[in-house]
Amino acid sequence: MIASPARRAALVIAVLLAIVTGACGSSTPTPSAVTPGCGATATFILANPGGLSCLDESARSIGKLAKLPDQSAPSTPALHPSGTVIAFALTGQSDPKRGFGSDIYTVNVDGSNLKALLLHEDNNVFYASPRFDASGNVLYVHRRSAIIQNGAYVGNDDGIERIDLRTGQRTRLLKDGADPSISPDGKMLALVHLKDGQIDGLWRADIDGSNAAPFLKTKDSFWYLQAPRFSPRSCQLILSAAGHTVSDAGPGAPYALPRGPLTLASRLNPGLMAPRLAHLSIPSELFLIPCDGSSVKSVGQTGDDVVPAWSPDGSKIAYVGTGGFFVLDVTTQTTRTVAQGQDFFFGDLVWLR
Repeated sequence: MIASPARRAALVIAVLLAIVTGACGSSTPTPSAVTPGCGATATFILANPGGLSCLDESARSIGKLAKLPDQSAPSTPALHPSGTVIAFALTGQSDPKRGFGSDIYTVNVDGSNLKALLLHEDNNVFYASPRFDASGNVLYVHRRSAIIQNGAYVGNDDGIERIDLRTGQRTRLLKDGADPSISPDGKMLALVHLKDGQIDGLWRADIDGSNAAPFLKTKDSFWYLQAPRFSPRSCQLILSAAGHTVSDAGPGAPYALPRGPLTLASRLNPGLMAPRLAHLSIPSELFLIPCDGSSVKSVGQTGDDVVPAWSPDGSKIAYVGTGGFFVLDVTTQTTRTVAQGQDFFFGDLVWLR
């Protein structure tokens, strides 16, 4: 089925309900047993409806990091600067008092001390995309809540919040923002800007939320984008996007830098693990963008929208999609298939070591 952009809004977190329902179906991989301490030797942690999986360097599962609540789905994991704790969003069954929503949890890399850090406070409130600052004392999150008027749903209220983990103080930094990423120097946020709940473009803001503006200084734009991720070592970010255009490309050249034939593919939102539809035959690609927003460079097609994860040294990028686990060499722009299997149709990675 071909979808309109409105139906393809990847950051509508409420559709995670489909994951909770689908987690009981036959299409979801059967989780393996929890393996205490598997995070100590794992190279990657994969978050998807199967749980938090420890993967070795060959993307082979070596167990589950921790036992999560029944019928719950983790997503958008992030590593604490100490390398010992992972924060992630967790969508589970509806709470008798707080209703349906998603929360932020943390767990030690050794699998111990699983706990809720931030609970949704009302029905249809969703937290996602936790990101630690360099000190590990501050967490940035995307918060979405449904707007109900006269008993009817009329839209969403989206924003990026800052949480001081020492005091619990919460500050709303940005309206209409989602999926934040923090620059290596800790001074800038990259984010997905939303308009009427739909993806509007890639934006930047100072770390305190001020001076929010479009990220790019070029004439490039995208029909769809997700998951901006700053490199841990250099001032550039990677972005998964489709429908890359340049406003002065001229008639007859609607897509900038095409890389291979256009294909129709069924799509899943790996960032939020929700059902997705096709890009009207527009392929997805990974793009590198310097911190000053002065250029856009495609580094390869992915066949699906993906959530990229940088290696600790910033030389490689891993992602899962279309049933494969892939690693891109940033310098050579070559991609190798590390593994294939049912666990790799969608999900979010943390590259530990």
